[in-house]
Amino acid sequence: MTENRPRYVIDRPAYNLADFDGEFDKKSRQLPIGERLKKPFRCSAKRLKGLLFRHLPVLSWLPKYKVKENLLNDVISGVSAGTIQVPQGMAFALLANLPPVNGLYSSFFPLIPYFFMGTTPQLIPGTFAVLSIMVGMACLSLAPESDFSHFNATLNATIVDRDRMDEVRLGISGTLACLTAIIQISLGFMQFGFVAIYLSESFIRGFMTAAALQVLISVLKYIFDINVSPHSGPLAIIYRLIDICRSLPDTNVASLVFALVSIIVLIVVKELNARYRHKLPFPIPVEIFVVVVATAISGPLHLPETYHMDIVGLIPLGFPAPILPTVSQWGELLSTAFSLAIVGYIINLAIARTLATKHGYDVDASQEMLALGCSNFFGSFFKIHVICCGLSVTMAADSAGGKSQFASFSVMMVVMVTLLALGVYLRPLPKSVLGALIVVNLKTPLLQLSDPYYLWKKSKLDCCVWVVTFLSTFLLGLPYGVAVGVGFSILVVIFRTQFRNGSALVQIEATDIYKNPKVYSKGMSVKGVKILNYCSPLYFANAEIFRQRVIKKTGLDPGKHILARRKLLEKEQKERAKQEKKDEETRKRNLSSMVDMKIQTISQLELQKDFDLKDDTPSISFVNPGFSDIELAKEMPEPELPFHTLILDLAGVCFIDLMGIKVLIKINSSYSMLGMKLYLANIQAQVYEELKAGGAFDDGNIASSNLFLSVHDAILFAQETSEEQRDSAKVAPAPFHNITYTHRLLKGFYVRDIGRDYTTLQKQNSFLTSTFLSWQSFCHLIWFNKGNQKGHKGLRMM
Repeated sequence: MTENRPRYVIDRPAYNLADFDGEFDKKSRQLPIGERLKKPFRCSAKRLKGLLFRHLPVLSWLPKYKVKENLLNDVISGVSAGTIQVPQGMAFALLANLPPVNGLYSSFFPLIPYFFMGTTPQLIPGTFAVLSIMVGMACLSLAPESDFSHFNATLNATIVDRDRMDEVRLGISGTLACLTAIIQISLGFMQFGFVAIYLSESFIRGFMTAAALQVLISVLKYIFDINVSPHSGPLAIIYRLIDICRSLPDTNVASLVFALVSIIVLIVVKELNARYRHKLPFPIPVEIFVVVVATAISGPLHLPETYHMDIVGLIPLGFPAPILPTVSQWGELLSTAFSLAIVGYIINLAIARTLATKHGYDVDASQEMLALGCSNFFGSFFKIHVICCGLSVTMAADSAGGKSQFASFSVMMVVMVTLLALGVYLRPLPKSVLGALIVVNLKTPLLQLSDPYYLWKKSKLDCCVWVVTFLSTFLLGLPYGVAVGVGFSILVVIFRTQFRNGSALVQIEATDIYKNPKVYSKGMSVKGVKILNYCSPLYFANAEIFRQRVIKKTGLDPGKHILARRKLLEKEQKERAKQEKKDEETRKRNLSSMVDMKIQTISQLELQKDFDLKDDTPSISFVNPGFSDIELAKEMPEPELPFHTLILDLAGVCFIDLMGIKVLIKINSSYSMLGMKLYLANIQAQVYEELKAGGAFDDGNIASSNLFLSVHDAILFAQETSEEQRDSAKVAPAPFHNITYTHRLLKGFYVRDIGRDYTTLQKQNSFLTSTFLSWQSFCHLIWFNKGNQKGHKGLRMM
């Protein structure tokens, strides 16, 4: 197998980054500040046309639309999807605590702007269960049923003015839709579509599953046709479930039968649609079939009156009169509106990307948010509640062969016909049938309850995101669930970048490849060189952790090493101070004893001859044999460093902030004080610019010559530099050490000098000789070899 592999042989010099940039003429890609400021504000016909076509995609696809090939498929798929849109819209209006007609408004008006601005041809906006229940919570909070109840003494019962309550709640729904739309439009113009990347799939699936479970519990009151007290706030779903269980004895059996039969029919037909989707020209519109049959049975037989069933009631014909949003309510609705804006956009974008992958086109995320915001904004004046992609309707249109926005136009026509003519015939439809439609449509998100089992095997952190999002959404409510889930997802991202371990690298035998020795056995360490890699951004959250990782992997803490040297130096200085004090006392005693000495005359010239040495005589050290500094140095030798070069492979570092730059500078400074080199390899272009802007290459910091294209380049430079230092150490003469030398005269008189050269010492000796010329007891001078490690000669005066 080895012989059949392709091979490459490259002969090139090793480069550091500075040499490579100079040799190959690196270009500056940074525009002047003036040009960068002018660019966004430039206006031309081409730029204006591009802006218009971007925000109105209909101008691009409509002239190219193939009428003969696609129109029939679009109409058929649109009509088929419309038959699903009508009953589903009315059903989801119940979740929003709004009259069923609101679902028809929400299924018609938002589709008009999306026809012109949408970037996904197969996507059809409509009601969505999760958004509907979030809107319902807001309506319950601002317009509780108790505000419209009064006690009727004649009937001896509490009466609810439902017409007035529905009117107020429709106004709240329109106001909430307007505020949500403004948020979405603002984010769209700011190109804020990238916000979706902060919401992982685990978060979305956990949120959708919890919301589906809340929807299921909320719709049970329509299935059993029972009265349940409204609840809002954290743990509201638990209180609602308790109330439902307590009210089960009051179940309306007729409504329950309608619901169960409808559920069975819907499940069976939907399974047949899924199994034979390739053979059927379009999915069987079972939803409209169930609605029509249920209405046909309920109305003529007068079942609502006989069994006191809760029904849809009168649906007003025609379009509603436009209303203005109540701006004074925006403060109370802001948090809900923001959650609706983000969640609705995420759902819309997820489905849009799925369709784009299937059909081979791209989705502009920011334009999709802008289109969704405009759809909600236009519809908010016509009493809609917040919408996004109608999942069932979109899937039905796509399965039936829809190719363009004309499919959504056909859906609009079906809803419009219902609003203008057919709505009056839906009056006797039991609400339990609409509840059955909702329950069946929850099948997919409810099946996601098994996600933790599979996620735990693949990624425990993703499983934690799913569980935290699910529990917070289910127990605290949807708006709080969004906040907690997003916050925890961001913490997981920080955790993943903060605690990356990195690894030491060794060279794979006979290659320029460097890998972790714990993973690959055929590797060898490079003598005197430590190589580390790090695969995470280097920023304030992990900068200090990165420094600790470097210390741990190299086995050398430069800070502690420098501190140890400093303590040794302080100890030596204390010893010197003690010895100097002792010598001073000895000198004083000797001076006092010299008064009685007999003075002898010695020729100054003869004494000077003894001090005049030839030029080739090696350096002479005047040593006090009793002084302990040299012995101390022998006892505590300089510890040998385990390596001379540290190479950091930064290929996995995608960005670095000022804290990360400071840590790199600190590491470089610490190792430099020990005489070691720090090399950086595989630096990304963006990271290099951030290092440069952060002052990493300023004077006294990291040298630009210490940056390399690859780890192997850095290794070659490190080895060459090490060899040059060894060669220079062999040739260069031994340096004159700054050791305290001592000249002993007569009976212990000392002349002390620190770090002076021989000429200075000789002059000093001449001066001393002339000073004591008249002394009669001047002793004989002899030379002896002290032998302090390198054979320095000393002068001893007896």
